[in-house]
Amino acid sequence: MPKVKALQCALALEIRSVTCPGVVLKDKEDIYLSICVFGQYKKTQCVPATFPLVFNARMVFEKVFPEAVDPGDVVAQLELGETLSTYDENTRD
Repeated sequence: MPKVKALQCALALEIRSVTCPGVVLKDKEDIYLSICVFGQYKKTQCVPATFPLVFNARMVFEKVFPEAVDPGDVVAQLELGETLSTYDENTRD
C-alpha cells in the first residue's frame, strides 16, 4: 500500500491573563474562555469576573491536512478564518 503524505499543523496556545482597561463586567459570576481552533473547542477553567482575568491556561490544537501537498496549501486554508474573538452572554439577562 502506498504511503499517503499529509501535513500536520499544531498550535500551542498559552493564555496568561486578559485585561480590558475601563471595562467593568456587569455579571459577577465566574467566567471562562471558550476557544475554537481547527474546529476543536476547548475552554479554560472558570475565574472570577474581575480584570485582569488570570487564566494561566495552555491548550494544544492539532489538525492534519491530508489534501495539502505543500505548506502553502495549509496557509491558504488557514487564511480563510478571520474571526479573532466574540463575546456571548445569556439572552435572559
